[in-house]
Formats: sequence, structure tokens, C-alpha cells
Amino acid sequence: MQVPSEKKKAFIEWFLATHPPEQREVVWLLQYMSKRDQLLSRIHFIYEAHLTPRSIIISTEAAENRPFRFYKEHIVTTDVDKAFHDIRLNQDQELFVEFIFEDVRHSAEYAEVLEENPYLPDDYYLENTDYHAIEQFLQATSQENKRQSLRKRVNEALDQGDEKAFLKWSKLLNNHNKEHSE
Repeated sequence: MQVPSEKKKAFIEWFLATHPPEQREVVWLLQYMSKRDQLLSRIHFIYEAHLTPRSIIISTEAAENRPFRFYKEHIVTTDVDKAFHDIRLNQDQELFVEFIFEDVRHSAEYAEVLEENPYLPDDYYLENTDYHAIEQFLQATSQENKRQSLRKRVNEALDQGDEKAFLKWSKLLNNHNKEHSE
């Protein structure tokens, strides 16, 4: 979903009014960005911006020791002037921007301009316990599918009056139930 430049500009203005960055250079950079429609059309507000080829992370959190970071490929700088120079010279390139401020995940203003991060791996937010739970779910689903398949074959043998097939499938179903019951 492409967010209109007017909404992006309004968000930047809201951010500067409600969460002003301490570094005046960051304020100037944001003001510069908000006044250029061509640049705004190439800016995408996302989470986990550090995973993208070219991005800025701006934080107003007190605990943050690096309130400004500019990423380009595998280079990271906290120098706002270097970021400004790159942004000014490459206005036609995609730029991903992440804001970190108090209650950012609950901000309706940020949600209005937020886009999906195309560089975020599908399993980025999963933890080891999640993988374990997924594995258990898949095993349980597989066991239930096997049980249903065996029941179906038992019923088909009954419907056809095939005693030999009935005994075979019943035995397999009973063995399966014994192995997987707890």
C-alpha cells in the first residue's frame, strides 16, 4: 500500500511537534524530507528498518545511546550530515525510515503511515519456543490425519463387507492409537 505524500508530511510534522529529537540536525533533516514530494514518494515508514538496504532510524527514547542511525548497504553511521548528503543526492532511491518513541506500537499517527517491510523475513519474530510449538502442532496434525485416514479405510472395508481389509485396517488403527495415546 502506497501512503500518500501528504500523510507522510503530516506525520513528520506531528512527530516533530510531539517528539522533537534532541539533535537539531535531525530536525532539519526531517523538515527537508517533508518539503520534497519526490523524496516523500520514495520514503517508507516501517519497523525493523535496519534490515533494508538504505534506511534511517530515529529514536527519542531516553535509553537509546544512538538516537540517529543511517544505514546504506552494510555501512552504518550516526552522522546526520552524511545521511543528508546521501538523501539529497539520491532522491530517486527508496528510503526506509523507522521512528522509535514512547508507545510507538500504539501510535495511531504512526499506524496511518506504516507500511510492511519488504525485507523482513517471514519468521523474524519467531523464537525457539515458537518453532517447538509449530513442530508439536505439525506432529499432532499429522497423527490426526493418519488416524482419520485409517478410520476411513476401516469404514470402507465394513461398507464393502471385506473382512480381511477390515482386520488389516483395524489392526493398524489400533496400533496407531496405542503409539500416540497419552
